[in-house]
Amino acid sequence: MLDKRLLLVLSICQGFVVACSSGTSGSNSTSNPEVVFVPTFNYEPGNKTAVQASIGGGPEVIAEIDTGSELTVINESYVGNNIQKTSQIIPITYGAGTNQVSGYLAYGTIQFTTTSGAVISTSNNAPIVVVTEGSVNQGGGNNAILGMRMDNQVSSRLFLPYPYNQMMVLNRPESYIAFGLLNTSQLGKFATITQKQIPCYNYSVPDTESNTCWGTAESSVTYNYSESSGFGSSNYSTVFDSGEAIGNFYLESISYWMTLTGNGVITNQLTATINTSSGALPLPLTQPMKYTQPVRSGNVVNPGNQIFNTYQVLFDQVNGVMGFAAYTESW
Repeated sequence: MLDKRLLLVLSICQGFVVACSSGTSGSNSTSNPEVVFVPTFNYEPGNKTAVQASIGGGPEVIAEIDTGSELTVINESYVGNNIQKTSQIIPITYGAGTNQVSGYLAYGTIQFTTTSGAVISTSNNAPIVVVTEGSVNQGGGNNAILGMRMDNQVSSRLFLPYPYNQMMVLNRPESYIAFGLLNTSQLGKFATITQKQIPCYNYSVPDTESNTCWGTAESSVTYNYSESSGFGSSNYSTVFDSGEAIGNFYLESISYWMTLTGNGVITNQLTATINTSSGALPLPLTQPMKYTQPVRSGNVVNPGNQIFNTYQVLFDQVNGVMGFAAYTESW
């Protein structure tokens, strides 16, 4: 995450990145040479978003963009041969515990083709989990998952050359993901929340980047609910997760206000708002929302990925900021 201008120069010389032409995508058009666009597409089940990516020098595969997980994970038969294998085994759980996979840790490159036709590549030491037990394909055709959460130092986007490892914008309706360093004017198009610094969640991967890790402060999101005496509200730390089809309150104990069915569905009326620099923004919730015991210690709400149908979402790893703008907003 530190300044990697040398890496960028090397990449340009090798033809991996054409920084002077970022191209356009959907309603967005930018002349900022420090931003590139990679086309995405949406698929079911689960309201998911994916890109085409080459992992470990292999052919392009459908790779889910998952802002709720950390690592790049790929089914073994789809990874290329240009990887450095290790004996370390890493188990990973997806989908509120419904899909558990495991595989060996390896290192290699992850490559994307931008809208301008250039190829943008990570360094060759990006961590990759190669799945040997289970499968990341749960019916949508994706054989890889690209973890892009802000709470770690192992996400593949952090191993992109400077400036493409600094910030990311995911715009699901307009079908692009942008990597780069937005300027002040562009950042001003987003209503923002400031994240808090947290311990990094790196799965004991020994070789990582050195960036700061971030999580959402409880005060940033307010959940409103019906209860026996009327209506109440509470603030919870929240993860904005493009891969979560059904939202969950991952709490260590059931909150007093919750009324649950036998399978954990919350029957209370629920709404939520994001408390941004521009005021309160409605936070779309999935239907239903559930209560689930957390896989990790601590309390966090994952409202599900409906938010990505409404807003384009900024992930600013440098400053610990998340931003939200209408998906039609041009910056």
